[in-house]
Amino acid sequence: MTVPNPLFLTQRRMPDKQMPVGLSRFQRLLLVTDGTVTEMLEQYLEEKIKVKKLYEKIEPDFQQVFAHHQPWLDQGIEPVMQREILLQGQSSLNNWVHAESTVLLNHLNQGFRTDLLGSREPIGCLWEKYQVETFKSILDFEQRAAGAELADHFRITPQDQVISRTYSVYSGGKLIMIITETFPNLFFRN
Repeated sequence: MTVPNPLFLTQRRMPDKQMPVGLSRFQRLLLVTDGTVTEMLEQYLEEKIKVKKLYEKIEPDFQQVFAHHQPWLDQGIEPVMQREILLQGQSSLNNWVHAESTVLLNHLNQGFRTDLLGSREPIGCLWEKYQVETFKSILDFEQRAAGAELADHFRITPQDQVISRTYSVYSGGKLIMIITETFPNLFFRN
């Protein structure tokens, strides 16, 4: 049995940007986890989390892909699915996380694709259901003003700060998704 090099374990690849300071432990965990955010939220909030789909479209034109995902994608990867969702508390109906996904449909198996398009299951739950082995790599962190649309989803002011992370998801050595998850700085502080 090979013992992992402890230096390697402490030198995870992170974006060049400095991690936002002043975050709670749970906020920092949400930013760096390579597990499913849905399960973490369910444990932290003590309620079931459901998906509220805001937008979903199969996009044949690379120029229509979310602009902040384009730098990490190659042109000619079409078709892709653009998906925008909220992770919402099933009983509280609070919107906890906003997520935008660019999904490379040709890199997914048929059952996963069908459920992704037809169900309201979080992507992380589908990974488990189909036993998809994934590798995630953090690409970017951001802290900025919410703006009108996110403020409306989270019931905050447009000037309130939101925190986001963008990461790539690989399976079988192929890029399958780019995901950006965003939540208000006011959430998960305790």
